[in-house]
Amino acid sequence: MIRVAVLIVVAVLALFACDKGPSHSPIVVYAVGNDEADLTLLLAEFTDDTRIPVTLVFSKSSKNADLVINNSGSPPADVLISDNVADIWRAADEGALRPVDTAAIKSSDPLLKDPDGFWVAVGLRWSSIGALKSEMARPLPSGYDQLASEDMRGQLCLSSSALHVNRSLLAMLIHDRGAKQAERLVRGWIRNLAAPPFSSEDELVDAIRNGTCAYGILSSNPDVDDLAYLVPEQHYVDVDAIGVARHAQQPESAQQLVKWLVDKKQPRIANKFEIGPVSIAGWLDEDARLMSERAGYQ
Repeated sequence: MIRVAVLIVVAVLALFACDKGPSHSPIVVYAVGNDEADLTLLLAEFTDDTRIPVTLVFSKSSKNADLVINNSGSPPADVLISDNVADIWRAADEGALRPVDTAAIKSSDPLLKDPDGFWVAVGLRWSSIGALKSEMARPLPSGYDQLASEDMRGQLCLSSSALHVNRSLLAMLIHDRGAKQAERLVRGWIRNLAAPPFSSEDELVDAIRNGTCAYGILSSNPDVDDLAYLVPEQHYVDVDAIGVARHAQQPESAQQLVKWLVDKKQPRIANKFEIGPVSIAGWLDEDARLMSERAGYQ
């Protein structure tokens, strides 16, 4: 069941009582529960800064996107925050989002926003190659191609292709290399697997740590000191993204929240790294899914 957290905190109520400014109707934000505690605290700070209360509705990213697309949520969403590119891109493609305020778009990295201005990124995860430090007899593989080479047989582990961070990686590989070359690379990974793909990245990290495999592709650096990581020079990312629902009942306050979060949270891309626009991962998500099926990447 969807859980609703209403962020009308005592401090904000006290501010209202002191009549230090006009009151506002709550903004309804659809978000993903895996960062519930951090997001709750962050949006309490937004309320403290702006006196705009927030109602948080937590569910799966894909379900939230469906509710916004169909305008069927209760309460209806003003803001959608997804934990991947594909869901926010789908909502925009279905006409369920309104353009983000110009100020928020202008302050955003061009690679981390929708080219048509319907959403912007507020979080980022790199696709990196990880290994156990104590077992590293040689340097980490220099890139994704080396993980598909014959000398890597039985040494690689992956998490499921159903995880959006992996689908984003596949989509960007399709864009950069073409479908045929990207699929050839993925087939090479599958030939080198030490175990079937794991359902979560936590399981993948455990497999590296217990010696099941020497290397894995990880979406971010887990908080463990015994793993080493390399982000290939030509590398790929997935993002958390935010947009304003087309049927928002509090559109002006919703736009204010988007701008506030972009200013607070949007990561910056270092110039030495090369990535493509993250919107590619949404545009080619279905292509990536079909390719993973053909390549036997479950």
